[in-house]
Amino acid sequence: MTPTTLASLTPLPVVVPLAGAVLSPLLARWSLRLPVIVSVATTAASAAILCLFVPTVLHGKVVSHYFGHWGPSHGSVLGIAFAVDAWGLIFALTTSVVGAVLLLYTLSELGHLGPRELGGYAGLFQLLLAALVAAGLTADIFNLFVWFEVAGLASYGLTGFFLERPIAVEAAFKILVLTTIAGFLILVGIALLYAEHGALGFGALRHSLAVQVSSSDRIALGLLVAGFATKAGLMPFHGWLPDAHTAAPGPVSALFSGLMVNLGLLAIVRLLYQVFPLHATHGLGLLTCLGVVSALLGALLALAQDDLKRVLAYDTVSQMGVLAVGFGTGSPAGTAGATYHLLNHALFKSLLFLVAGAIVHRTGVTKLSQLGGLWRSTPSLTIAFIVGTLSIAGAPPFNGYVSLGLIHEGVATTGEHVVYGVMLLAQVLTIAALARAVWLGFLRPRQSAYENEAKARPGMLTALAALAALCLAFGVLGEAALSRLMAPAAAGLLHPHGYVKSLLAPPVARVSPVVVHWSYWERKELAIVVVTVLLGICLVPLYLRRDEPHAVTALRRLHSGSVNDYAAYLSLGAILVVAGFALR
Repeated sequence: MTPTTLASLTPLPVVVPLAGAVLSPLLARWSLRLPVIVSVATTAASAAILCLFVPTVLHGKVVSHYFGHWGPSHGSVLGIAFAVDAWGLIFALTTSVVGAVLLLYTLSELGHLGPRELGGYAGLFQLLLAALVAAGLTADIFNLFVWFEVAGLASYGLTGFFLERPIAVEAAFKILVLTTIAGFLILVGIALLYAEHGALGFGALRHSLAVQVSSSDRIALGLLVAGFATKAGLMPFHGWLPDAHTAAPGPVSALFSGLMVNLGLLAIVRLLYQVFPLHATHGLGLLTCLGVVSALLGALLALAQDDLKRVLAYDTVSQMGVLAVGFGTGSPAGTAGATYHLLNHALFKSLLFLVAGAIVHRTGVTKLSQLGGLWRSTPSLTIAFIVGTLSIAGAPPFNGYVSLGLIHEGVATTGEHVVYGVMLLAQVLTIAALARAVWLGFLRPRQSAYENEAKARPGMLTALAALAALCLAFGVLGEAALSRLMAPAAAGLLHPHGYVKSLLAPPVARVSPVVVHWSYWERKELAIVVVTVLLGICLVPLYLRRDEPHAVTALRRLHSGSVNDYAAYLSLGAILVVAGFALR
């Protein structure tokens, strides 16, 4: 396939699920299951089209395409471009594959809905997936904002899908308010950049910013980082996340936590690495600060929750912090590890949320204090949850072992010993929170049976088995995935010249390679895994036997559930981030 032909295919991974989103409500009039079946097919087709780019992109090339052939002319760019690099391809392909698995799960959990409801659900689900794929491929900052808004619109509908539940309407309102504030920050940041440089494309902006980064540019970057950090769920911009994850159906919670939050981090990483020159800002340092706070406090809050979905939601805040710290290192190992962990998080967090959804479907119970004995009645769900827990814990042979080890190596190479220590503490708390959930929900004996206990359906078990198998595969094949997938992605971020060149002189450009070394049997990392897992497990009985620490109680009180409080936290965080960039 010629470069020009390949470049012309770049819109299709977005167009196909968009077409499915339009067709799903119409198809529901003829068949109840047809909308979801078509949704699975369109999402899988999007993944198949993206696979066509793999041989070219993962060999160090970037493929770009300008819509309407409005390409660069005499150094000016007017058109909107899609560019497929390794970083964006991994994000988009992960979204499509995991999205197809989540839709397969939907056939079992939500198959009881009426045609109108199921058609609308399938349409919104595909709309959100299309927005995420487009965000991974777009090379224009305003177009990125458009897909941010499209994802937001779909998320409002999916969060409040069950309108008869007050908690769902309240959560939808919170995400609406907070992401609207975030969108306003992003739009103002884009306006400042356009006023200063007269450009919106990533390539043209990078070319202009390479000459000089003004104070206005740094303020714009601060606004953009604050806005996208809200979508990523980084503290203190995370107020919408726990409620939205708790109120939404199981597959939607998995979609939000495993995929949608990654959009915010994708945008921040694009801006810091590929648009703004790293030497002109100290953005990676600020990203590390946000990551450290999120990783530690998110894990602490996860340990303190009684609702299973809220445990997983706050763990998502913590994992976003881990990712932010990895990208904040600016090293090959840390960047490759964070890219790997982004994929891994989509797998193991989707797995855990699907298990939580299956538990609600089976028992109607979500609180850990009311659960117990699930390992006897549903061993398949127990095994799936333990696989997800071990993956997050970084235990070999599961996928988190490789990505966390690389992030730890990246932090160690920067000499940030305090950051390293905090990350290990956050890991211990994360393990303790999930081990507590395993004990209370699955292993603890239960005297009485659940009321109206339903069986796990084949579609549920198939989706859980697929995600668990992928968690194992990306752990066993970690070294191969690192060299063939993650190292090219890290190269595109650390050496953005090829990405910029593909946008200013399309359709194909080459990226300078980066070599990332990793040994699966690294003694130091194996020792860290053993120690953190043992400390996390030992912390569980201590936490269960004692009263809640005052620091945890105070932290929980700050999370009042009031949208006014969360908007205030977001605004304060935005002020601090903008000041951090402006007062460089």
